[in-house]
Amino acid sequence: MNILVTGGTGTLGRQVVKLLRQSGHRARILSRHSRGHVDAVQGDIRTGEGVARALAGMEVVVHAASATREPWRGRSTDVGGTRRLLELARSADISHIVFVSIVGIDGVGYPYYRTKVAAERVIKEGGVPWSILRATQFHEFMEILLRGFSRVPGITAIPLRWQFQPVDSSEVARRVVDVARGEPAGMLADFGGPEVRTFESIAQSWLAARNEKRRLVNMPVPFQFGRQVAEGKLTCPDHKVGLITFDQYLAERYSL
Repeated sequence: MNILVTGGTGTLGRQVVKLLRQSGHRARILSRHSRGHVDAVQGDIRTGEGVARALAGMEVVVHAASATREPWRGRSTDVGGTRRLLELARSADISHIVFVSIVGIDGVGYPYYRTKVAAERVIKEGGVPWSILRATQFHEFMEILLRGFSRVPGITAIPLRWQFQPVDSSEVARRVVDVARGEPAGMLADFGGPEVRTFESIAQSWLAARNEKRRLVNMPVPFQFGRQVAEGKLTCPDHKVGLITFDQYLAERYSL
């Protein structure tokens, strides 16, 4: 099977590419940073550059590209870019598009999540048979958040009561590969990590794994989305599919 992976050099995408190739499929990468990668096309769904070339000869698309690090481009990339990708996918006779999304985004009033909901709508209305897989936050994303909240020396100031259900990106990648090799299935069951935890407990584990002596300080977030995250809107406790806990991830990463 010939499968195009948008965002194929990202946290999830590169693992999807590796697993596809290990199982005998051709996995082509579409990325803005394709240099040094095998079977890769440099392109950008936001502008359309390179997209038609990347789609040529492909059968399935795994759409994992997103403006996560450039939120000011979220609408043009995640919504406009997805629409452009689908238009070109129809012309290329793509038989299945797999879109990777986030658990709970329709219940949290955060701009990036509203953008992802809009992108899901584009997928559903785009005229290409589709599957959408929503996953909870990756372990790697937890670390990105914690580093961002630890810029003041000696202090990590976070919303202690926020709730997350961290999941290992490698497990999500395996699920994405299974979906891509199958028939279009519409909206799939959520894919959550094995534990729902407070941000406080996640931070405590992270600091211990890194042997950092920092003081945890509560940082209230006075907006609606802050309350919604604290209520567990980004979790799916009935879908604890992943097996690798955040502590296990940390133990491997920091060789505890």
